[in-house]
Amino acid sequence: MKNVLFLFIVLISLSSCKKDAYSGEGYNLFFFPRKVKNVFITPGEQHFSYYQEVKQIDYFRLESDTVTEDQFFISVLTSNYDPRPDLFKDNPNYDPKSSMPVGYPYSFDNLDDPIPSVEQQIKSDYDRQAQTYSKGGNNDVMISIEYRTTEIKNLTISTTNTPLFGKSAGASLNDFFTAVLYDPPVIISAPTERLVYGYSSKEYPASIDEWLSVSPFGQATMLLVPNKKIEGLPLNVQFAVKMETAEGLVLSDTTRVITITDAY
Repeated sequence: MKNVLFLFIVLISLSSCKKDAYSGEGYNLFFFPRKVKNVFITPGEQHFSYYQEVKQIDYFRLESDTVTEDQFFISVLTSNYDPRPDLFKDNPNYDPKSSMPVGYPYSFDNLDDPIPSVEQQIKSDYDRQAQTYSKGGNNDVMISIEYRTTEIKNLTISTTNTPLFGKSAGASLNDFFTAVLYDPPVIISAPTERLVYGYSSKEYPASIDEWLSVSPFGQATMLLVPNKKIEGLPLNVQFAVKMETAEGLVLSDTTRVITITDAY
């Protein structure tokens, strides 16, 4: 089963929830703070469609081992634990040894201490964009907001086995990827605990280096697409991510070997 990027808007019965929430008219915000103790990298496949001549993009985990250049992307996720065993408990068809979903999975488990001032800033920012939900009347919509409480000092994308973009295997490929989505769309500067980008923002950091420049807390989900043509296709490639936290923790993960082919 393909894993669609979580939209973090889940309709549930709130009577079953025991965690305090920030309420607005027609919605509740549930916050999920986690430290960064794990990093995951997942290969993905973009699906394109059009609605009233407007291009729509859906992001899926790559289920096969082959993807065309124009559809390829990678997802980088962070957490304080590996949620895949829990996903297997909920869905026996899920392989706990497979790649993570491309969006961080919804869970009340393994939460760390919150940062109330950060949550208040996110709430205020979300409220400015909540007109869609303010007409609902009943507080029956849950918006889950994952945020991280560990500062990230460095993030590097590379390959393990194949030269790419004129760079040798193992060299940083950060300049050749553009961030197209942060989910949730919240970027917090760790030293000041200030919300730098939020739901009301019109633009977000396009490069990894620009994101790192604000000394951010980790992101639950970051989607990256190549911004330069890949030469010499088809290529068999294994991608790697390396992340360093302000606490000195060095984390890494790799994808399986995938084949990138020319666009049809």
